[in-house]
Amino acid sequence: MSTKHRAAPRRKILSAIALAVALSAGSGLTGIAHAAGSGGSSLPSQQSRPQVDPEQSYRDGVAALSAKDYKTAEKKFGEVLSVARKHTEANYYMGLAKVGRGKHKASVRYFERAIKGRSGFVEAREQLALVFITLEKTDDAQEQLAAIRALGEGCTDETCNEDYIKRIGVAIAKVEAALGGGDGEEISLGPDDSQGAVLVLAPRAVGAERYGDAVKLINQQRFAEAVSDLYRAQAIIGPHPDILNYLGYAHRKLGKFDQAQDYYAAALELDPDHLGATEYLGELYLELGELKKARRQLAKLDKLCAFGCAQYEDLARLIEVKTSIRRAGR
Repeated sequence: MSTKHRAAPRRKILSAIALAVALSAGSGLTGIAHAAGSGGSSLPSQQSRPQVDPEQSYRDGVAALSAKDYKTAEKKFGEVLSVARKHTEANYYMGLAKVGRGKHKASVRYFERAIKGRSGFVEAREQLALVFITLEKTDDAQEQLAAIRALGEGCTDETCNEDYIKRIGVAIAKVEAALGGGDGEEISLGPDDSQGAVLVLAPRAVGAERYGDAVKLINQQRFAEAVSDLYRAQAIIGPHPDILNYLGYAHRKLGKFDQAQDYYAAALELDPDHLGATEYLGELYLELGELKKARRQLAKLDKLCAFGCAQYEDLARLIEVKTSIRRAGR
């Protein structure tokens, strides 16, 4: 990690607080909070932004889904997925919209995508199991039930909080009841249901607060806890390159390189000129020993930063260190 990434923790925490204040006033995450050094947003040009506003479409989809307007929800989540096709929550809620319209078979791929994005997504596994029961695919439903039970069995005091354990228990009970003769078609979005549903229906400012909490945790190197808050922020706010960038950063620091690369790719899919994701992807390549790819990221930053930027300087310094080590080892 560069010197920039270790500096001024107090300043970074203040940035996180400023983020929450700004978001509660209706502004975006872009350009406000920079955790762990220079890896923040890029203030992208209008040309690099997708024509669809995925964050607004996501919020509109959530509102439609909660109002049981499944046709509108399907349309809005389709807009989100047109520019953020792997977004975990958007895939999950598209699955629910499909179920709401009676398109159970079509819902399967969206729930499966949500699970692929986050294997511990209890609600997605629960709904997929219920859909399989509706489609009379009992073996597939049993497979999801076993996966949910395995999530609970793998929990420790450090990895699972009380809410998550409770959600696992609720999911197991619902699937077991459906296997015992229930119809498996109920869509749960009420305030007494899963914590995930409660969070996604929360005001956007709550998502900003979660993001700010994650920024603080990253600066304290509490990466697993940061990931949890980033997931909650994403569930409320929707697709946002800053959130995806820091999900990549936190997963990289946890040694989960494949997931980190997926999150960086998702951030760059939304904002191809995002300076933080461009830099951090270069750092990931360095950790993987792929120096040529890291240099390509540096060349991209050189083009993006006409007058220089911290992201370019940090990645250039790390590449020089890596190059020097290689030379010394010859």
